[in-house]
Parts: sequence; structure tokens; C-alpha cells
Amino acid sequence: MGRIECLTNGDGNNDDDGENHTTGQAVTNNRELIQRYIQDHPASHLRKISKDLSLGMGDTQHHLNSLERSCLVKSRRIGIYKAYYDVSVFESILAVLQQDTPRSILLYLIENSGATQREIANRVGFSAPTVNFHMSRLIQIGLVASHKEGRNVKYVILGDIKEITVLLKTYYPTIWNRLSNRLIDLFLDLATTRSQNEMEENNTD
Repeated sequence: MGRIECLTNGDGNNDDDGENHTTGQAVTNNRELIQRYIQDHPASHLRKISKDLSLGMGDTQHHLNSLERSCLVKSRRIGIYKAYYDVSVFESILAVLQQDTPRSILLYLIENSGATQREIANRVGFSAPTVNFHMSRLIQIGLVASHKEGRNVKYVILGDIKEITVLLKTYYPTIWNRLSNRLIDLFLDLATTRSQNEMEENNTD
């Protein structure tokens, strides 16, 4: 995950210097509109933002790039999409990874995608209310998704798991050193499973 240098003025509008006042104001308004949308809808991707705000894809991408260069939003890859977050939400992800309880839950979900709240509580040794509290927070910041299956609510990691380890390795090297061997084994297993699934999908096309 490459770093993006923040613009020194932090307003994200210095690429519009050549525009007249009316056009410049429209650009600023659209950029602020996109930023507010991301604050209200974390993990949204380009096509969804463009469609919901009735803005052109090219203009939306331009504003997203400017917002990211200004460090007003952050992005992370989720499958084939790049999901965007308000920078405060991104910092919340780092804060979550620093805490033992939610980090333990995330690691369990990496190994056991689709686990229920009861399974998580039994495995990591926390009470159901504690797990529920942390799961709500993880869902809110876009790290975990839930879906109902029969009577059970199941949880899965949302997005590319490798992004989580990049954050751990970059910002919390001590934690990474304790977990690295375990995570390497997990990723080898996940990569093998993913490759097999992709091969099966290609064979059915």
C-alpha cells in the first residue's frame, strides 16, 4: 500500500487554479459533496459514488484523487473495487488493530470466515455482549460484513485481508512480529483456496 503525499495547503483545490470563479465554485461544491457522501457512506466505491450523486465517472474520480492527495480521504482495495473512507475512519481501523479484543476477533474471522457470534465468543473467550459490541464497531468502519443465514448472523472479513497485515506491519511492527508466522501460514492457505476457486470458476465459464 503506497503512501500518498498530502498537499501542503490541505484543501485539495490547487489543481483548479486555471478555472473561472463559477466553474471553480462548482468544482469545490462537488468535491465537498463527495467528501460528505464518503463520511456518511464509508467503503463506497467510485461507481456507487458517481451514480448516487449523479456525477460523471471521470469527474468523480478526479475529485477522489484530489481528496486522497489532500489526505481528506483514504482508500483500500476490496476485490476489484477501491473503497473510500473518511480519513478519521481510516485512523479508526488502525486504532482497532492496536486493541487485543477486536484484533483477536479479526484474526479468528480470517481463519473462520462466516463464523457466528456464538462461535466467535466461544473461541476467543469473550462474552457474547462483548463480541457484539466489537462486531458493531468493525462493521461500522467497514472491516467486517454480516449476513443472516437461517437463525444465525454470520460474519466475514470485508475486503483484501492483506491490507490488514500491511497496516499491522507498518504501524505496529511489534504486534506484526508476534503474528507474522501465523499470518503467513494463513495467507498460504487462503491463496491456495482462492486459486482453486478461480480455476473452478474459469472452468465453468
